[in-house]
Amino acid sequence: MEQRISMTTLAVPDVSEARRFFEEGLGWKVNAAPSPEVVFFQVPGCAFALYSRAALAAEIGREVTDNTTGAITLAWNARSDAEVDEAFKTALAAGAKPVKQPEKAFWGGYSSYVEIPGGHLLEIAHNPFWTIEADGTLTLPPPQ
Repeated sequence: MEQRISMTTLAVPDVSEARRFFEEGLGWKVNAAPSPEVVFFQVPGCAFALYSRAALAAEIGREVTDNTTGAITLAWNARSDAEVDEAFKTALAAGAKPVKQPEKAFWGGYSSYVEIPGGHLLEIAHNPFWTIEADGTLTLPPPQ
């Protein structure tokens, strides 16, 4: 199996609300919305989906937890600390709830967290050790 992830999907209680956050609030473009239960966004190198929690549970045949702040977070990496501050404000204006204000991080970067509609956590950060390409692709430094 190749080392890659093709899609990240968030299970949310209300796809319309989460879609509005990304589409209208953050200015993202929807690539496909084949039903009211799912919406797809193209992001650099993969896809990002919002999927109804109930529809996902029906598809996989088991309960989907509504505990969204446990073992996983999403991250949006900026090219500068100032870009983190601006993106944090944009996310709040779009309906996110502040969790952690932007601040210098112990690992040498600048980081903040918001809770997006549906309850998932989104880190908005600048990691000065990583490169964000013009198309938004993240490039990690080579292993040492």
